[in-house]
Amino acid sequence: MAARKPILAAFTLTALSWAQNGPAFHAKTELVIVSCAVVNAKGVFVDQLTRDQFEVYDNGVRRTIEHFGIDVDLPLTIGVVVDGSESQKDQIDEHKQTAAAMLEKLFRPGDRVFVISVDQDIRLWTDLTDDVGTIRRQFAGPPGDLFGEPCAGRSSIPRSSPISECGSSRLWDAIYDAAKTKLSAIHGNKVLLVLTDGFDSGSSHSWRQAAEALQQADSSMYAVQYRSAFGRNYAPDLYRLISDTGGTLFRPPEGAYEQIASRIDADFRRRYVLGFRPEKLTGRNRHEVVVDVLRPDLTIRARTRKTYFEGTLESPSR
Repeated sequence: MAARKPILAAFTLTALSWAQNGPAFHAKTELVIVSCAVVNAKGVFVDQLTRDQFEVYDNGVRRTIEHFGIDVDLPLTIGVVVDGSESQKDQIDEHKQTAAAMLEKLFRPGDRVFVISVDQDIRLWTDLTDDVGTIRRQFAGPPGDLFGEPCAGRSSIPRSSPISECGSSRLWDAIYDAAKTKLSAIHGNKVLLVLTDGFDSGSSHSWRQAAEALQQADSSMYAVQYRSAFGRNYAPDLYRLISDTGGTLFRPPEGAYEQIASRIDADFRRRYVLGFRPEKLTGRNRHEVVVDVLRPDLTIRARTRKTYFEGTLESPSR
């Protein structure tokens, strides 16, 4: 059984009220909650830190930390996006093997996973499951039903099949849809793992919109970047999206899956949880939050800057 404090977040910022029956929004009593992992030079989680060893800034203004605690042995929800577009189709088997192998190393009781594929269409390969074996069985067949917002179509010839208006890799749409359709409805620790070359073609959403959707879903994005079949490797928008959501970029593991699984495990299973109360809402919709640890030998992962949105403070739907 996982040990939990009353409010949990995974690489997250959420405006929450403090109540015995769990998190809920209230415009006059909200706390903004941010969680993070703190590690030493060897990447090992450091416990026994105290409240006064942290500082929190909201749009550059230092805030008083009103809530402080540690969550341990946290269950995890993992969303996986497999890029099967033209530039990645020759590596699709490697993507599936990497995803399944990392899940087998990472999974613990209480964890759940879903998998979607992306090319011109976005499809749900596996719905939420707590059985990694289901993932391998589903990977043996084609992706399933359409997921999220469908690709637009048009036809210039009567009675002909629609001609796609979308490109061959709707990567940002897939990330946006995963956040909005799946992750936003799930409580607790959440991460989106994307296997891709990082290049988008034809999405109706931008990488910034995808990043904001993940932030609003209290999720971070980790990615394994593969070389594009078209010879490209530098994908700056992918790197910005990862940075904005507090994630990490990995190179193809080539069979060495332990490093990636261990990093995700270290970043998500044990978390410091800090809460502060906005002294005054300014009308600026977007707030940038920075968390610092005052010991120079330690590093905050998951992360030192996050975002929350004033418009979410009055939402009763979470």
